[in-house]
Amino acid sequence: MHVFTTVSQIQSFLDHARSQHNYISFVPTLGALHQGHLQLMEHARAIGDIVVASIFVNPTQFNDPSDLEKYPRPLRSDIHKLSTNGVDVLFLPMDEEVYPPGLDLKVSADLTGLTDVMEGPSRPGHFEGVVTVVKRLLDIVQPDALIMGQKDYQQQAIIAEMIRQLAIPTKLIRHEIVRDKDGLALSSRNARIDPALRPVANTLYKALLQAKELYLTSDIGDVIDICSGMILDQGFKLEYFTIIDGTTLQPIHHWEHHDSIVVCVAAWLGEVRLIDNKIIYPNKSSIPES
Repeated sequence: MHVFTTVSQIQSFLDHARSQHNYISFVPTLGALHQGHLQLMEHARAIGDIVVASIFVNPTQFNDPSDLEKYPRPLRSDIHKLSTNGVDVLFLPMDEEVYPPGLDLKVSADLTGLTDVMEGPSRPGHFEGVVTVVKRLLDIVQPDALIMGQKDYQQQAIIAEMIRQLAIPTKLIRHEIVRDKDGLALSSRNARIDPALRPVANTLYKALLQAKELYLTSDIGDVIDICSGMILDQGFKLEYFTIIDGTTLQPIHHWEHHDSIVVCVAAWLGEVRLIDNKIIYPNKSSIPES
């Protein structure tokens, strides 16, 4: 596996790879890799001739400086995982490579309506930071395909809209959520769950399954009430449980006339904030995006 720390290094390598007509797939990460990330790498390997991963703890997407400071950085372990899971190139830049002084990185995409729901109100500035860094990484890597996980559904939908508006020649592919045996969505944060609370951590997933079971047969408001109650009964502090249009991310009030419907949830279990979602229409868990 090649490890590059500068833009000039990785671009020189990838320019040569492109000249040999290699299909380049790209998985950006914050590091602290788990099995969910590695399945993204496997997906990238299946469709690409050259698999590129990046590890960059992006300071602009952390609205709380203490979260940035506490974010785990097990670099040696991450490099080993990538090198043994089919990754050809690791981009490992310092902040100044991604955000060089004097370079205007403002993204001219109108994402109104997508960034101010669900995660938006509790994480001011987060999505602006995500959009900026993903656009910058796409400019650097220029991949044919970008692989993103469905667990951060809102983030993926925002990036899809940015790619569409800016006509970026990269195909965005959404990979299904990777779960633990009991259904808990894999996340770097799971390691911080109090062991005494871990048995109920999959309640979010159970509530999503319940919503899918009630799809079409119950009023949307009733579904939200029932599923929210399931979560609250297990001691969670619920931030939101919402049923949205999968494209606009806006809450829906009727089941009909939507190309996709997604149930999304965020809740605190002790000191750990968990998110999850389930696509309930169409009946697929992994949908390619372009």
